[in-house]
Amino acid sequence: MSRHPSGRSPRAVLLVVFTTILIDWVGFSVLIPVLPLYAERLGAGPVQIGMLLTVYALAQLLFLPAWGWVSDRVGRRPVILCSLLGTALSFSLLIQADTVEMIFAARALAGFFAASIGTAQAVVTDVTSEEDRAGGMGMIGAAFGLGMVLGPAMGGFLARYSAEAPFQAIIVLALANLALAWWRLPETRVPERGEMRWRELGVALIPTPLRLVAAVHDRRIGLYLTLFFFQFTAFAVLEGQITYFLSVAHGADELNVAMIFAWIGLVLALTQGVALRRLVPRVGEERLVMLGLFAMGVGLMAVALAESLSWFYLIGTLIALGNGLAFPTFTGLYSKACEAGQAGELLAQSQSMATTGRIVGPVAAGWLMVHGSLGMPFLIAGGIMFGCMIWFRLARRTLIEGLP
Repeated sequence: MSRHPSGRSPRAVLLVVFTTILIDWVGFSVLIPVLPLYAERLGAGPVQIGMLLTVYALAQLLFLPAWGWVSDRVGRRPVILCSLLGTALSFSLLIQADTVEMIFAARALAGFFAASIGTAQAVVTDVTSEEDRAGGMGMIGAAFGLGMVLGPAMGGFLARYSAEAPFQAIIVLALANLALAWWRLPETRVPERGEMRWRELGVALIPTPLRLVAAVHDRRIGLYLTLFFFQFTAFAVLEGQITYFLSVAHGADELNVAMIFAWIGLVLALTQGVALRRLVPRVGEERLVMLGLFAMGVGLMAVALAESLSWFYLIGTLIALGNGLAFPTFTGLYSKACEAGQAGELLAQSQSMATTGRIVGPVAAGWLMVHGSLGMPFLIAGGIMFGCMIWFRLARRTLIEGLP
C-alpha cells in the first residue's frame, strides 16, 4: 500500500477504522443481553422492548445518508469524531435513564450519531487502491465479527456487577477511540469546494424505501430487494426479542443470554471467515442460499419449541450457520445482478431494505407476544425464512439467470 497524501500510511489509517467499527459494533451488541432486561425493570413490555431496537434502526435509516453527504462535503474526520463523541453522550444518557422514555431518547440519539460505520467504509475507499479494496473491507468485516463475540460477553459479564457497568465500559471505549482518532486519523478526503446545495441534504433525509416506491426497477432487482426486506424482518425478531423471551420462558439472566450470543457470534465468524470461501466453489451460491435459509427457518422455529436453556447453544449454532451461509451468498448474487454503473446505489438500497426489516421485525414480534403467545413471533419468523427459500427457488430463473 502506498502512503496516502495525508502523510499516514493506509495501514495506520485502517487500524483506526478497525477500532472505530469494533467499538461501534461492541456498543450495539453489548446491549443485546442487557438492554431488554434493563428496560423491563423500568416497566417496558415486549412491544416497547421491540421498539427500542426499532428507534435506533429508524434513526440510522433517516440520518446515515445525511451524514454521508456531510462527510463528502466537510470531510470524513470531523464526522467520525462527532460520531464517537455522540456515542459516549448517548450511553451517558442511558445511564441516567429512570424512565422508559429516557431510554428511547438515548437510543434515538445513538442512532442519530451512528455515522461512523458508513463514513469509515468511505475512509477505506479513500485510502486503498482497487486491488487492496477487498482486504480493507475485509478488515471491517472482521471488526463486525469480533464485536459480535466481545459485545454480548462483555455486557453479560459486567451486568453481574451493576446494571450500568456495560454502558460505562462503552463510554470509556468510545472516548479512548475518540482520542486515538483525534491523534491518528487524518482527513482522507479533500472537502468539496463551492456552494452547499442544501436541497441535496433534504433529498438525503428522505428514507430510501420511500424513494424506492417511486423508483423504476426491473423485476429482477425488485425481487432481490423484496427478499432482503423479508429475510431481515425475520432475523430481526431474534435480535430484538430473544433476550426477553429467554428471560420469561427460561429464567435466563444477562450472563446466560450473553454466552449464547457470544457463541452465535463465534460460529458466525468461523462460518463467514473460514467455511464460506471453501464451500462456495464446491456447493455453489444458489444451494448455499437455500441451505442457509432452511437452517435459519428451522432454528427460529426451534426457539419457540425448546424445553431448556441448554438447547439454545445448538439452536444458536444452526441459526449462525444459516446466517453465515445465506446472507453473504445472497448479497453476492445480488451484486452480480447490479449493473456496474449502478452497483453502489443498488447495494446501498439493499442495506436500506435490510434496515427497514430491522425496524418492522422487533415491533411486530412484540405485538405478537402480547396478542398471541410468547413463542409465536419465532414460529412466524421461521415460516418467513421458509417462504423466502421457496420464493428464491421458484424465482431462480429471474434472480440467477436474469430471465423474465
